[in-house]
Amino acid sequence: MNKKEFLNILRQYLEGEVDNSILEQSVSFYNEYISSQLNKTEEEVINEIGDPRLIAKTIIDTENTAHGDAGNYNSYDNRGYDYTGDNDNRSSSNNNKVYHIKWYHMVLIAIILVFLFAFIIRIGWMLIRLFFVFFLPIIFIALLWAMFRKR
Repeated sequence: MNKKEFLNILRQYLEGEVDNSILEQSVSFYNEYISSQLNKTEEEVINEIGDPRLIAKTIIDTENTAHGDAGNYNSYDNRGYDYTGDNDNRSSSNNNKVYHIKWYHMVLIAIILVFLFAFIIRIGWMLIRLFFVFFLPIIFIALLWAMFRKR
């Protein structure tokens, strides 16, 4: 990927997600940064920088957090970059972590709950049967014994 492709992808994923001034600052910053690395090729610099979609997501998340929309994740890409790292030491007062549960985790939790519920019902049914088979006759015999013993 060359610099033009990198900047176009970055611009595409930032458009409509952040203010135009932030978009232009970001594109300008990466344009100048790539151009300033004289001892490396454009491809090497771009490989070191990383995926422009992930960079755009980081910029969007930073802007959302700065404007108080920390939990608002716009899905601009179906890859689902959910960065919830706590390596940002710039602000010690922002310790809120956002956890996202995927749909398949919810399905797994539902299946586990159904099996757990069925297991509890099965144990309860076994205890009721045990009561009627063993304990009820013992109680009945004990009552008969007590009744005939007093006579």
